[in-house]
Amino acid sequence: MEQVAQAAAIILAGASLGWIMLFSFVLSPVAYTTFDQGRAERLVKQVMNRGHGLLGLIALLSAIAAFVAGAVGGAIVAAVAGVFAFLCKFALAPREDKPIKGHRVLKTARIVASGLTAFIMPILIAAIVLTMLGV
Repeated sequence: MEQVAQAAAIILAGASLGWIMLFSFVLSPVAYTTFDQGRAERLVKQVMNRGHGLLGLIALLSAIAAFVAGAVGGAIVAAVAGVFAFLCKFALAPREDKPIKGHRVLKTARIVASGLTAFIMPILIAAIVLTMLGV
């Protein structure tokens, strides 16, 4: 049972890593270089609203599986990664910047969120390593 849980934790954390790499290094850069600012903002916002919740859920499921496998350290670190994913979703994705006294506001929240999402990768790698070591 512990080996199955350990394998599930590693697979789920790996799936989270894959989503982060796709979002941060493919989807966001392509959106901002291909589309105009408004369309890129809307696309990245929609992807974050739909995808980052799932990302957080998968990371939390990885934490549960790591805990069942006996890797408490791996579970805690994976849970932190899941919380960070939810923070990126709820803190930055739904944000609407209003014009300030008639001036157009440059929206950078989604660009920042793409970068912050990439910073979750080392946390997930640490969770995988700790789970593999059974820590």
